[in-house]
Amino acid sequence: MTTTEVRHRPQEPEPRMAGHGEERPVSAPPGFAEVLRRHRHAARLTLEQLAEASGVSARTLSDMERGRSAGPQHRTVTALAQALALGEDDRERLIGLAREGRLRDHWARPSGLCEPPRSVDDFTGRAAELAWADDFVHARDTPGAAGVALITGAAGLGKTTFAVRAAHVLRSSFPDGVLFADLFGMSDRPLTAGDVLTHLLRALGVTERRMPRDTPDRASLYRSLLRQRRVLVVLDDAGSEEQVRPLLPGGGGSRVLVTSRRSLAGLEGVQRLGLGPLPPVEAAELLAGILAKRGAGDGGDVIGELARFCGGLPLALRIVGNRLVSRPGWRAGDFVHRLADEERRLDQLRAGDLTIATAFGTSYDQLAAPARRVFRRLALVHGRDFDAPLAAMLGGLPAGDAWDALDELVDLGLLEDAGSGRYRFHELVRLFARDRLHEEEPPADREELTQAMTSWLDSPPGRHNKDHHTDRSDHSDGVVAAVLPTGRCSGDPRGRARVPRPESRRAHARAAEVFEAIGDAEAADRRRARMASSPGDRVSLRAVLRGR
Repeated sequence: MTTTEVRHRPQEPEPRMAGHGEERPVSAPPGFAEVLRRHRHAARLTLEQLAEASGVSARTLSDMERGRSAGPQHRTVTALAQALALGEDDRERLIGLAREGRLRDHWARPSGLCEPPRSVDDFTGRAAELAWADDFVHARDTPGAAGVALITGAAGLGKTTFAVRAAHVLRSSFPDGVLFADLFGMSDRPLTAGDVLTHLLRALGVTERRMPRDTPDRASLYRSLLRQRRVLVVLDDAGSEEQVRPLLPGGGGSRVLVTSRRSLAGLEGVQRLGLGPLPPVEAAELLAGILAKRGAGDGGDVIGELARFCGGLPLALRIVGNRLVSRPGWRAGDFVHRLADEERRLDQLRAGDLTIATAFGTSYDQLAAPARRVFRRLALVHGRDFDAPLAAMLGGLPAGDAWDALDELVDLGLLEDAGSGRYRFHELVRLFARDRLHEEEPPADREELTQAMTSWLDSPPGRHNKDHHTDRSDHSDGVVAAVLPTGRCSGDPRGRARVPRPESRRAHARAAEVFEAIGDAEAADRRRARMASSPGDRVSLRAVLRGR
């Protein structure tokens, strides 16, 4: 069996996923190897005895029964059928299976265009997701099922790494081969479906003379070839439904894995798997596995801190690990201090041609102008989450356009839908948005936006958005977002800000002003009373605003 990719990648021995469980047998008609083995057992012959009777070496027979030689020549099969004393029907069936095996070997033979995709040997976690992929591959065909799994997620979450790993783990279930094509969907020059079909058909053994001229005919031939055999196709970095649709199978035992940063909601009948950040334990395990190459004995606490600053993004974890491995003289603890500096964190997440900012930038470049403007200006919000009215105000957009912009940002993984009409950034994405804001908007404009946001948040909810219901707790959330400039992910995971005592007093005063603005005089008076007696130097403005 062969794995073929549409672009060059370095080749390495096939890794295996430890602890993933036993591979399940494929419920497909028996091939030449299985039928030959059954006939030999029925004849009560050992490999050596059949070798002596047929003139075919025992080693060659062993390769045939193990599937390593699924399409022996006609004269060899005829000799085996005679030695096994097969009847006419069994003889013709064995010859036919050998012929099909020879055709499969030809179709799956590497075209010379490329080499197999590389699967990293320190792959960590994603056990539940791999089990999901295993279930998808082995599920029985149902009417209307497309045999397609769509793997989505933001930049840096390891979609390609996961898909390649799944292909390696599951490759034994696809005796007719694994095909891999990079669609370059996020680049400025994505491949067309016709281009990809040409590559895939060549990999399936279609010659230039047989290659159809137009895309629909290529797609028809491609589906026909896949329907007759069991192939796994990995389509990486899909940019749109239009790019993917002609590349999907038309039934049969073949399966397709598609990866994309977009949701591709227009694809019908596909199964969907969304990848999220790695949990803290798995993130630390991945980083520890990479750092083991250093032999420096980096402590678990330090590794945990490094992993936390990476926010569970496999790309960020790999960058940190690679930088430390390439600098054996560096102390991991010193690198923690570098990452703790929000102003420099994205600059530190760079190793050779791997950069977090570049990964986010390819998504940012796909946005329409209003969504780009909303994205970078939302970096002014320092709270955990925010809503569409605030996004509309910052972007200078009508409410409907603001919803569209937020939906576009969620679709590309640049925002997370927090539910209940609220949205949030991944911490590293927030830092990228802040960099875009500082790069693209002058300081005077940023200051004006900040003042406008503060004024807008101070106004009663009904004044600034008559069409959107916002209760007082929602409004206080917005004020927290506007006036609490804390690095929530990096400095204080519980969402409490370390505020010096003078700022603590100002926080109570600020809360009093807000409650007065929204018509809650009693709450305002209580805040003023506390302003003179606040005993601690740790104040959560969210708690102040909700403690009424």
